[in-house]
Amino acid sequence: MSDLGLLLIGLGLLLLAVEAFSFTAYLFPAGLGLIAAGVVYLYRPDVFLALLVFFLISLPGYLFSFRYVKKIKGTRDVLSELKKQTGTVVSVVDRFTYEVRFPLGAAGEEVWIAYSEDELSYGDRVKVVGIRGNKLVVEKVEDVKVG
Repeated sequence: MSDLGLLLIGLGLLLLAVEAFSFTAYLFPAGLGLIAAGVVYLYRPDVFLALLVFFLISLPGYLFSFRYVKKIKGTRDVLSELKKQTGTVVSVVDRFTYEVRFPLGAAGEEVWIAYSEDELSYGDRVKVVGIRGNKLVVEKVEDVKVG
């Protein structure tokens, strides 16, 4: 009968290992729940008790992870939206680092730290071409002159 407990623990460890490489935060609560259910089953071989422990451990973990993952995805959405934007340099931090203001529609404006190999100055227009660490990577946008 303890084989089921060991199987549950093994499946939980497998889910945790897969989670370590996927970074989704969706498998972690189930892995912890399976490990806890397996340990309980080893000491008291009752399937219903093991199932109850699984849900008591997994459900709060899922509620927490959905909130956490939602914040991460929200940040990714903002960054992907910024990749479509052009901004204005509002200050020079050092030779390659600048503060850039981006208009974000109804949300107003946000100032982000940006890196550029172009020499920029106050008022230059830039576009986002990537993300490096916690900085946006920008390039100078040449103004189109009519006439």
